[in-house]
Amino acid sequence: MSRTQHIRNMIEEQFLIEFDDELTERSDLFKAGVIDSFGYVQLLSSIEAEFSIQLKDEDFLKDILTSLESIDAFVAKKIAERGDR
Repeated sequence: MSRTQHIRNMIEEQFLIEFDDELTERSDLFKAGVIDSFGYVQLLSSIEAEFSIQLKDEDFLKDILTSLESIDAFVAKKIAERGDR
């Protein structure tokens, strides 16, 4: 399973939604009512544990990740910083 698919599954399971034609990888999950600030922190914590990446406080606030696409890019960046390929 790809990293993107894994994150997608995590979001679908955690927030009881399904990505489709209306809710796409580029959809703003906050505006779509899928996620709120509490859910955001929970999701990033889950991603941190699942992908063994270290998040700093500013990671939670610096660039708010609003879509599956942006979350996936962020995880890819953190993995690359860690040295995995």
